[in-house]
Amino acid sequence: MKGIAASMCISAFLAMTAVAQESESTTITTTTSGGADLIHELWTMQDATILGAGTTDLRLTGRWSTAGFPGNGGDSDDTFVVQPSLYWGTCDNVEAFVTVPFTIGDGGDVGPIEDGNGDATVGFTWRFAEPDGSWPAMALQTSARIPTGNNSSGVDGELRLIMSNEYDSGVRSHVNGWLKSINGDNDEALRDFNWGVVLGLDGPLCDDGAVRWVLDYVVSRGAHESTQISDVVELGWQWELDAASRFGMSFQVGVDHAGDQDNLGATMTYATALTN
Repeated sequence: MKGIAASMCISAFLAMTAVAQESESTTITTTTSGGADLIHELWTMQDATILGAGTTDLRLTGRWSTAGFPGNGGDSDDTFVVQPSLYWGTCDNVEAFVTVPFTIGDGGDVGPIEDGNGDATVGFTWRFAEPDGSWPAMALQTSARIPTGNNSSGVDGELRLIMSNEYDSGVRSHVNGWLKSINGDNDEALRDFNWGVVLGLDGPLCDDGAVRWVLDYVVSRGAHESTQISDVVELGWQWELDAASRFGMSFQVGVDHAGDQDNLGATMTYATALTN
């Protein structure tokens, strides 16, 4: 069943991309100080569009999910997270970011998760290739989890390759692949190394492109040794309220209900430019 679901989603992705390219493709994804980039907190998928130099974004996110954890027999329990993030366009092709989640509610009763501030994540995204004809824009993102949370230890590192392409129709396609090193010891069942791949699309819902639909398919190895490959579908929308602010909502559905993957989830994010 999992293989059939993965094949269907990949086939749908390729078909929709082909439709987007019916007219001559033109890669026009560019660095932006407005809202053309997807809000990272809403999606596992990220795009190669980054903030313009000197722009600072504040992003406020609320997240709910229900997931099974190996530590409590795989039973589902709710987790509620509030997460502020700060992004800064350091130069024309680099942005830096820092984010700290705060877990509230029932999630504090499940496994290693406790109420209160979680671990900070710091990192930067480097857009190293500009679009050229049918060649996509490309970026590398590196980030580190710093043990600032309760009962936390070690430093995790992630490296992600991001490719984004935009077509005359306004539809954009995205491919992400990441590798992650896990070094904390508060949960001994976690894998030491992990990986994941995302295929995604977004496109305009109105003539001016202020509101965009977003769809992606995430394949990753389960975070715990006792779990296998997991598959998640994310869908939703993002609305550019004005030149300086955006709002969006996404929904996550676990295709296979893997042991420690979110079975259901919903996320809302408001982003505003503090400097532009």
